[in-house]
Amino acid sequence: MKGLMYMMLAVAMAAPKPGHDICRPAPDCKVDGSGCVGEKVIFSPWNMTISKWDQATKSYTQTGILSSHARAGEADTWKMYMHGPLLRPSERTDPLAVPPTYMQATWTNKVYRFEDMGIPVLGQDLEVTQKMVGYSLAPSTSYPIEDPTTGKLKGLLLAEGQPFFASDSNGTTELYKGGVEFLPVDGNCTQIFPSLMDGGIEMVETGEVVNTVDCHETGICFFTVWKFYDDAEPIWNNHSAPDCLHWCLLRDLHDPSLGCKHGGVVTDENGEKICHKEGVGAVHGMTIGHTDKDDPNTFDIFLVFTGKATFDKGESSMKKLKVTKTSLGLLSVIKSEAFATQLFVDSVTPPHDAGGDHAWPDDSGKYLWISTFRVTSVGIHMVDYFTGDLIYSVKGVDTFVEGSYAYSAGLHGVGSLGVPGSYIGVATSGCKFVDTCGPVPFPAPGSAFIIDISTIW
Repeated sequence: MKGLMYMMLAVAMAAPKPGHDICRPAPDCKVDGSGCVGEKVIFSPWNMTISKWDQATKSYTQTGILSSHARAGEADTWKMYMHGPLLRPSERTDPLAVPPTYMQATWTNKVYRFEDMGIPVLGQDLEVTQKMVGYSLAPSTSYPIEDPTTGKLKGLLLAEGQPFFASDSNGTTELYKGGVEFLPVDGNCTQIFPSLMDGGIEMVETGEVVNTVDCHETGICFFTVWKFYDDAEPIWNNHSAPDCLHWCLLRDLHDPSLGCKHGGVVTDENGEKICHKEGVGAVHGMTIGHTDKDDPNTFDIFLVFTGKATFDKGESSMKKLKVTKTSLGLLSVIKSEAFATQLFVDSVTPPHDAGGDHAWPDDSGKYLWISTFRVTSVGIHMVDYFTGDLIYSVKGVDTFVEGSYAYSAGLHGVGSLGVPGSYIGVATSGCKFVDTCGPVPFPAPGSAFIIDISTIW
């Protein structure tokens, strides 16, 4: 009898909850873009500089320009906060065209899909079909859930984070900090994190500010809890609200609504929880890298640590971890090492800091792209996947909107530098003045960028 009670309790603890009020489908458009025509909009041409890093002199030499196209936020779209691109190369019909791309409107609680972008031309406007495909509580990044047979999109896992608790979206008000929700093509949202299994009743009742969600084919997903007021005493308290890296083994990677089988805070190879540390910060962004060719359960993950939400000084760094899914379905960290130190140490002069944001491994398997948000280093950077050596930096996302400052807030792409049909999507958030940059209504627009990395001009 006791065994049955414990089993029922374990199931209840792992069971996902119905989505909160704001997370819901759009009135017409479904998450996969079906059900609506959308709106034709223009992405304007915008050239960015690409510079090569010299390890010996610890300096840059400008190499050329990369063509890009961008669209700024408006009062009825994403205003000043755009976040976390997701490109869908499996959906494009032309291998040289820009794939359908998702981006999250954090302030306005919306999810956007851009499609029918075609092949961009240097210096010419790019016509795009823009669709608002769902609502979510302060969404930041997303992960695609696909049908295992057809590869078609079944929905999105959405990382949500509202540190002020209160949000309003199209007449719906919600008091919650966020978490990870599954927004399906058909049906309603389901909350995956926090759950009673990972965080307990307090976290479930209040929510957690999640910045990044990413999953591996083993079914293991990662959620980064990171608040923008990290290290801002006395607002933030490490003992009452720890910012940690969490993991979850989904019962079914193709149906997240079934919830997690196992999960918790990630611990390193020494058994220490990967949480906020003074002088280091917490994991802001993360991405999954290569899978071991000899063991499909073992793979790399890259962690971007950031402390303080200021736009010049602070701290940021990266680590590369090798992790594995054990025979019991648990996560184990095999080893961890410092990564991309040339970017985070050599390319900036203290007390200035690069400001670690997000990362994306390109399709060549040789390189990793990293976005940074602080003024001395704002942009995206290409480093060697294996050594972390800095190779190129791309600048120009911060000056697209005249008279304001825009900082990188996520990147994702397809292909690799110099390969036809290769693009990187970058989202930015906007400030009127760097010193007073903060979550205030629409001081300056954030922008959505599509950068063509197929050719250096």
